[in-house]
Amino acid sequence: MNLQPSLQHAEAYINIHVSRSGPDYHGKPPGPFVTISRESGTGVATFANLLASRLDHELPGEKPWTVFDANLVVTMLNSRELSPRLAAFLPEDKVSDIEASVGEIVGLHPSLWELTQRTNDLMRQLARSGHVILVGRGANFATGEIAHGVHLRLVAPVEFRARHKARELDLTVEAATSHNAHVDAARRKFVKSVFDADVERPQAYDLVFNVARLSAEQAVGLTVALVAQQAPVPVA
Repeated sequence: MNLQPSLQHAEAYINIHVSRSGPDYHGKPPGPFVTISRESGTGVATFANLLASRLDHELPGEKPWTVFDANLVVTMLNSRELSPRLAAFLPEDKVSDIEASVGEIVGLHPSLWELTQRTNDLMRQLARSGHVILVGRGANFATGEIAHGVHLRLVAPVEFRARHKARELDLTVEAATSHNAHVDAARRKFVKSVFDADVERPQAYDLVFNVARLSAEQAVGLTVALVAQQAPVPVA
């Protein structure tokens, strides 16, 4: 298992396992892989890391299960020899339209749309390579046509998520409630603008977990069982 891998590890993963010349490309079916969508304050980092650990133990492969979250955009930029500073223009969970527009006007970076599509392409490459957990950025929509994926969404009542985020960020519950609402609105906008989809539509997911009613261990157990069913059959 690799918990929130460093940028160097993520790039090594891509160079070895995703390139067309890599050993995993020729003759191998895609996946398995997992995508996770989440409401703010549902503890996705803990869940994703626990899931990677269980999958490593119960469904090991040639490479460890790796979580791609905040490092995904920076990895894409580095692979294209673009400045990691451009990640600030590609948020999923905050609105930076004015900042991004200024950057495009003065020629500081390629079009925002092009960079977003490059990130989507990277998610698809990772999904085909397999043994990855992709968090956020509409990953389920980007990889929806790729076989052997399991698509999850984590949800919980407003009050539960506010208490969790308040502990995480050392905020008042009131401030955490506002923070979660802002982040969720930005994520809805991101998915709508990039995929013309509703991130909250339950039919877009294989499993939707209310983490206020299920423990992380219970949700992980159900996910591992489904991933095992979806795993590609090895070629004889």
